Amino acid sequence: MSRWFDVIRSVAVSMLCLTIAVGTSAQAAAAAQAGAAAGAAWGAERKTVELANGMRMGYVELGEKNKPALIFLHGYTNSSLGYLPLGRLLARDYRVFLLDQRGHGESSKPACCYTRLDYAYDAKLFLDHFGITRAHVAGHSLGGMVAQTFAAFWPERVDRLMIIGSTIGRRSRPSPDVPLPPPTFGPLDAEIKALKDPIDPDSAFMKEWWNVPRLDPQIQYHMRRESARIPADLWRAILDQGEVSRDLRLTAPRISAPTLLLFGGKDALFSAEDNQDMARWLPHAQVVTLADLGHSLPEEDPPAVAEALLKFLR
Repeated sequence: MSRWFDVIRSVAVSMLCLTIAVGTSAQAAAAAQAGAAAGAAWGAERKTVELANGMRMGYVELGEKNKPALIFLHGYTNSSLGYLPLGRLLARDYRVFLLDQRGHGESSKPACCYTRLDYAYDAKLFLDHFGITRAHVAGHSLGGMVAQTFAAFWPERVDRLMIIGSTIGRRSRPSPDVPLPPPTFGPLDAEIKALKDPIDPDSAFMKEWWNVPRLDPQIQYHMRRESARIPADLWRAILDQGEVSRDLRLTAPRISAPTLLLFGGKDALFSAEDNQDMARWLPHAQVVTLADLGHSLPEEDPPAVAEALLKFLR
């Protein structure tokens, strides 16, 4: 009897192990499938619209249509998708539009033109398309320059202005004898000039370009691919053509909307002196510095940035 009991127990244990193994394998397969689906679904909510100037613009719309409108303008070689975590937090109170600026994301990628006024006019036409007469306007880095331009040229369309990790620009050279300003991105400028198509999203350069503290690795993975979709010539065109109209001091006095200047205390691109200079030219602005964050503060800590923006908007 004991021998048969041992045989039965042995068979039962084997069956149990097989069941566990099959279950574990199925769970692993399901997890892998879910991960693949998540990757495929990243940015699936992005849409496109054709503007009155013929430009196709990619965008993500979040929040309820009856809430106040807030448009968000991204930084250089970023896109609407880089700000999804922040956008979802803001969408609890606002109808949020995350835009793909020209040359980026799903928007048109013409050879020209990429001055701050070109970008701002696209944003104006975007609001026109949706019949939005006034909106809160926020921009990060390059987007902050575009947001300032929008508020300067179409002040009647802006409720509140939020400039994040950005600059008032470089002063125009007073004479040909004055040396050219230093490269915008330091040593990385040379690598941008050397970029060739197709751009490898997993290259050492792209990993360094998207080396953002605290950024979720999966978001970094996808955003490297977003940036790599921008042709190498446009990386250079956006940088070079943007220099033509980089002195925002000329239009700063036109800005009348209540303004927030949100800085990162560890910003390696725009220094504390740059921040102070910007505050001098926009004396009516409220200044908030998040001491522990760097240049990419909306991606580094979306909850902290959302809290600062919502506090200002309320």
